Amino acid sequence: MLYWDSINPKNVLDVFNAPQLTVSGISREIGTMKLQALMVKWMNSFLRFYSVNGSMDAIQVADTINLVLEIYPYYTQYDFKLFFKMAKMGKFGEIYGRMDGEVIINWLKKYDAHRTIVAQSESMKYADKFKERYPAEETEGVTYPEYLAIKHRASMGDKEAIKQLTTP
Repeated sequence: MLYWDSINPKNVLDVFNAPQLTVSGISREIGTMKLQALMVKWMNSFLRFYSVNGSMDAIQVADTINLVLEIYPYYTQYDFKLFFKMAKMGKFGEIYGRMDGEVIINWLKKYDAHRTIVAQSESMKYADKFKERYPAEETEGVTYPEYLAIKHRASMGDKEAIKQLTTP
């Protein structure tokens, strides 16, 4: 728990840059039961933040953790820490007096969508760096719809279209 308390990702890029094992990797290292016990501590710390009518009992927490591990085996401790922080800040919606597995799973879906968008954006930025070094060759190509139109004209006997299809 000391390590858990010490990490403080501020955004998804911090998560991506963190030197962490995924929860499935942690499970292989220390065992599933120990990972689940760790996650119960993480989850209970999160749940104590909320003042709700009904709190989750131990069975609900365990079920929720098992679902989370099944759905998001590629998450790291940093993912969960950032997710819990963002949830506490209201980034995924209001709780309206209830906190349960359904709310957490739905919020994780929103976090995952946000995480995916950031990952795609970073991937595009990385790919754009190579465009400058390796510019695309200019070709006299056609799009697929244009090709289909030329092919149709050629089938109707258009000599120019036939020439376009046969000229390399």
